[in-house]
Amino acid sequence: MVGIEGYSFVPPVPGAEVNAKAWYDYLTRTRGVAASSVKLLLGVDATSDDMLDAVEVAASKVGPQGTLWFVFVGHGAPSVDGKDGLLVGVDVQQKAASIQKRSLKRQELFAALAKSRAGSISVILDACFSGRGPDGASIVPGLQPLVTVAAVSGADPRLVVLTAAKGDQFAGALPGANRPAFSYLTLGALRGWAAGKEDRLTAGDVWRYTTAALDATLRGRNQTPDLMGKVGAVVGMSAGEKGPDLAAMAKATAGGSPDFQVSASNLPAVPRAQAPKALGSAAAGLDLGGVDVDALEKYDAVSEFDNGEAGPEEKAESWRTLALEVPEFAALAEKRAAEWDRYAAKWRAGEEARLMRVAARDSDWEKLSRLLALQVVGVKDKERWSAHFAKAYLESPGIEPAAAAELVKYMPASTIKEALARLAKSAPAAVPGAAAGSRSRVVDGKAGIQWVAIPGGRFTMGSDKGDEWPAHGVTIKSFWMAKTLVTNKQYKACVDAGACSAAQDYGSDDQPVVGVDWDQAKTFSEWVGGRLPSEAEWEYAARSAGKNQTYPWGNAKVTCERAVILGCGSVTAPVCSKSAGNTQQGLCDMAGNAWEWVQDWYHGSYSGAPTDGSAWEYPAGSNRVIRGGSWYNGAIYLRSAVRDNFNPGNRSSSLGFRSAR
Repeated sequence: MVGIEGYSFVPPVPGAEVNAKAWYDYLTRTRGVAASSVKLLLGVDATSDDMLDAVEVAASKVGPQGTLWFVFVGHGAPSVDGKDGLLVGVDVQQKAASIQKRSLKRQELFAALAKSRAGSISVILDACFSGRGPDGASIVPGLQPLVTVAAVSGADPRLVVLTAAKGDQFAGALPGANRPAFSYLTLGALRGWAAGKEDRLTAGDVWRYTTAALDATLRGRNQTPDLMGKVGAVVGMSAGEKGPDLAAMAKATAGGSPDFQVSASNLPAVPRAQAPKALGSAAAGLDLGGVDVDALEKYDAVSEFDNGEAGPEEKAESWRTLALEVPEFAALAEKRAAEWDRYAAKWRAGEEARLMRVAARDSDWEKLSRLLALQVVGVKDKERWSAHFAKAYLESPGIEPAAAAELVKYMPASTIKEALARLAKSAPAAVPGAAAGSRSRVVDGKAGIQWVAIPGGRFTMGSDKGDEWPAHGVTIKSFWMAKTLVTNKQYKACVDAGACSAAQDYGSDDQPVVGVDWDQAKTFSEWVGGRLPSEAEWEYAARSAGKNQTYPWGNAKVTCERAVILGCGSVTAPVCSKSAGNTQQGLCDMAGNAWEWVQDWYHGSYSGAPTDGSAWEYPAGSNRVIRGGSWYNGAIYLRSAVRDNFNPGNRSSSLGFRSAR
């Protein structure tokens, strides 16, 4: 029996453990199976390896007269090729590759079961293989949501498999019961709900009962159980328990308001990572008089590096190197390395937890926003649900202004309503060329600039690499950004108007203008009624409004179809010629084609950087930040978090800009 309710990094499956325990009680108490012959795997014990080991042990214990059972309640997903189903292990991360690696393959499960001498094998899988959770949202960003898993060919004739849903559907909870519907109803059928007296139950009896019960009670989703194996295979004797009245259940659930619950209550808290205290000027507790000058110089260099702006992994490694090179400092160095290792691990755990909350917020809002638009839903329900959502997500990870504008309509007077009202006011300002009251998200401006509305929100800027450290939360107000890099034609219009000085070189009209310095980029941006974007705004926009993804288009690898980079052409290409690489808001060439000037001075790390989305102007530096990579660079420069810097008075054939406002 496997029940995985609280996954480590993907959304939970409420009620999974309750159902698995009920199955355990059924086998041990109702059917009299010895407890030593039934393995119950819950929570952290339910990795793919744990499941396979338990199956192999159980398979070895059952003889020709017995029945081998396997029950799984949790997430399912499709394999990469769509030809197999995966039973998702408790330790999977929110990455498609992790799903494939840390899940038990259905074929692998069946192969292990087939090794048993059991006379019959019954498998209950309360997991759909669409890769979606109980709310219908994908459990992993980028996972193909609608995959029909191919039927298993040449299956063992002893095998009967009942699965919660077809391959293109998703399994969920029974109305009024916060527990997975399929395993609950299947167990009920075996207890007697499908027969009502002590009769032999076939796989077909159980399948027909669960199908009828789901058809009668579910609203807003299709869930059709699947049966593989002999319909007439006997799976057990009815325990004679009287089941619920399906007609009454159907009547009770008809026409009712849809339910809404926030997912945040099932998520772990976000741990806070506190960096080790800065080192003092001396190695406390050591007899420095007995240490040679070379050793002290090495210690001094590592100490200075420790107090600098490098990432924690790099600092830990520098101390480990010192421990090897200078035995006198080994104990101190190893202790300091361990401190940085702990900090890095806790920071990563905190970031994983925060991203889980972001995913839960977005999934909950997608559902709640649809409910708020329904006239059949009562105002009291809308007020209650809005209050729950705001309380769950306002502080962590924050609520986007567009959502705040809807929520504030249903909130009673409170400090939360005041905070939502302030957020709601940060909608994109009007831009030149936009009609009064226009709701368009793309409007035309001066010189042919197309302004794209970028909704505000909160996101994690940077990473744990080099000068992208430390990754940190930044709140962005809604703003407008040019859809494209400024083109030669657009820039020439400013030159012809006498407002801009000429660029160093010009290509075709629709290629990005390059060979302009920072002041020229700033001047043009102001001429069209805008400005240069801050570095935080640029990265937020490049992440499709702050999403946890590597590139503007998502996490798929860099190709010449998505970006103009080294190997895809020897010069810049016309803007928007690689639409497959656009952000979700429609911004073009945020990766490749030409580097882009932004407003900020360059600093070697984000230590002390603004967290309100503004440009980092003080203290001033010697170089300005550039972003995005170019036709001259390889794929490693195209991550949305990558940053570089350039002297603001210099020009380059691979450096252009785009405006914001």
